[in-house]
Amino acid sequence: MATINPTLTVNAANMAANWTKGVAANGAKWLAKYLAPKVLFNADPQTAQANWIAGVNAAAANNTYANNFGAASVATTAANNASSFGQSNYTASGTNKAANYSAKTTNLANAITAVRNTVSSMPSATLQDRINRMTAWANGMAAYKGKI
Repeated sequence: MATINPTLTVNAANMAANWTKGVAANGAKWLAKYLAPKVLFNADPQTAQANWIAGVNAAAANNTYANNFGAASVATTAANNASSFGQSNYTASGTNKAANYSAKTTNLANAITAVRNTVSSMPSATLQDRINRMTAWANGMAAYKGKI
């Protein structure tokens, strides 16, 4: 006769295996919910910003950033994550994010060209001229930040 024994411990390997299978099996469900949300993510940006600020302030008050970074294991967790999936995710991002990058390249190229034309028209004979050109390049590109 079989016996029934209570599970007194959680099996991490089973959890990981079941989670992976669940995520893989629910891609269509995720997409359906993503495309038909109950509320759009940008429906109330003012409240969302206020909530974000409150969360940041609470995290700062609780010293969350320093505590969590202080507890991070560079020797094991970070290195293992980089080896296990970090490199492959980084490599795949070139393909996965190609459409996003492509959508920005025209504006980025125009910005670089405009700043380059400005800098190229500046004198470069003296050290101060070259410092001015470098500063103009940095400031010129900074003007496009958040707009591309």
